[in-house]
Amino acid sequence: MPTARTTRSVRLLAPLSKDLKTLRMQRGRPGDEELIFPRPDGEPWRDTDWRNWRRRVFQPAVEAAGLEAIRPYDLRHSFVLLLIAERRSIVDVARQAGHSPSMALNTYGHVFDELEDAEPASAEDLIRDARATWCDLRARTLAPKQIETPPERSFPESRRPDSNRGPLHYE
Repeated sequence: MPTARTTRSVRLLAPLSKDLKTLRMQRGRPGDEELIFPRPDGEPWRDTDWRNWRRRVFQPAVEAAGLEAIRPYDLRHSFVLLLIAERRSIVDVARQAGHSPSMALNTYGHVFDELEDAEPASAEDLIRDARATWCDLRARTLAPKQIETPPERSFPESRRPDSNRGPLHYE
């Protein structure tokens, strides 16, 4: 029976895969063996790093999204619910969650019952729809910000025209 200390592979949903690829590019394409979210010194997080991230990053994101107080652990349940919405078998759901099938059925059996008459839905589509809805709500509730145009810069004359007269990337 899987436990919290057991290593397992789980499905990486397409929207998350795209987010992680973008993050990887922003970080200068680290090697495949590099940690995705290391400490500043490149080492794995300690308990204090986890608690700081939860307080400084996760909780403000939860509040900004207008959600009730949730824990990062609750994201695991969201993943399982997406699998059930796709009509995955209890065996597959259990394997992804690190449960035995009987434990998964005890924990999530009511969700299978609640979705019995609903059409199967792609987890990726559900995530994209939720993101689009959230972005639309944010756009309607936030006052439009005035975007300041940077002042024109003067560059020394050159024999070749400058094709990029915008601000330097580090400004």
